[in-house]
Amino acid sequence: MGTEPGQWRPTPPAYANDGGWVGHMRPFVLPRASIFRTSGPPALTSAQYARDYDEIKAVGSATSTVRTADQTEAAIWWHDRRLGEWEIKRQLVTSQRLDALQAARMFALVDVAEADAVIACFNEKEAWNRWRPITAIRLGDTDGNPATAADPSWTPLLVTPPHPDYTSGHTCNTGATMSALAYFFGRDDISFSAYSADSGTRRYFSSFSQALTEVIDARVWGGIHTRTADVQGARIGLDTTAYVVRHQFRPRG
Repeated sequence: MGTEPGQWRPTPPAYANDGGWVGHMRPFVLPRASIFRTSGPPALTSAQYARDYDEIKAVGSATSTVRTADQTEAAIWWHDRRLGEWEIKRQLVTSQRLDALQAARMFALVDVAEADAVIACFNEKEAWNRWRPITAIRLGDTDGNPATAADPSWTPLLVTPPHPDYTSGHTCNTGATMSALAYFFGRDDISFSAYSADSGTRRYFSSFSQALTEVIDARVWGGIHTRTADVQGARIGLDTTAYVVRHQFRPRG
């Protein structure tokens, strides 16, 4: 937390600070929480930062005129804290006709991968301490980048979670979820769906990779994560599953 350009600070409406302890937990399988340390978010004065900035400023605003109705629905659907992933996993147990042992193994693999990915993610958040889009856009005249224009009244579609932007916790988690499911079933192209009470809709996916692609976009559409934070978060999730599979959960015999 700080007050210098680029540094995260609590955001409206609650101005809360939560979750930092997660990055200090001991992972279940990863040797350390910082194993997938990235090179960090783009420099404030870079062209990549300006591209991320302009994209989320336009499509992630509460009053965006370029975000479609389906993109708005997706943003709200993925933000539902009831976590549709639980319905997805239960649904897959039924649709793929898993027996009790297979179901237990699937839940164990996915849940351990998710837990370690989130621990790695929050360790990354603390390391880079990057401000959220709502702060970046309202203070865009302080970042030293001539390509970013400030909007002091800018507000995102969704309420910003109480921790730094980089990396995205949701894409870390979903990256681990979807890659673990793809590994478990030995294929990507399995259909599933889940309902969100927040959006009042059910969303349908034809593959695990399709769902991961959508959540990367959805966090931008919601105005709460830059694309770079989403993409790097997803990579942490994928890398975590790969490590967990390589060191645990290998078939015996």
